[in-house]
Amino acid sequence: MTVAAMISLDSRVVRQDEPLASQVDDDLVLFSPDKGMYYGTQAVGRRIWSLLAEETVVEELCDRLLQEFDVDRTTCRDEVVAFLDSLAAEQLIRVR
Repeated sequence: MTVAAMISLDSRVVRQDEPLASQVDDDLVLFSPDKGMYYGTQAVGRRIWSLLAEETVVEELCDRLLQEFDVDRTTCRDEVVAFLDSLAAEQLIRVR
């Protein structure tokens, strides 16, 4: 089973220490020195990344985003889990 497949609404997630992040205009660019790769994200992804500075439960992360963005709960959950799946696959976050 991959790390990404283990993410659920009950999972606890936090940023890895390694990635470097920089805001470029309205986008966030992440760089993983370990992989030598750059990753870009926009406003919602930038906000998720900022919230991942401290370990949080995925459901609580969704609750926070629902307060800040105009999105329904099901879409928010689906898209947050998919985004976290991609971060986990690239080893940019820790999941437990």
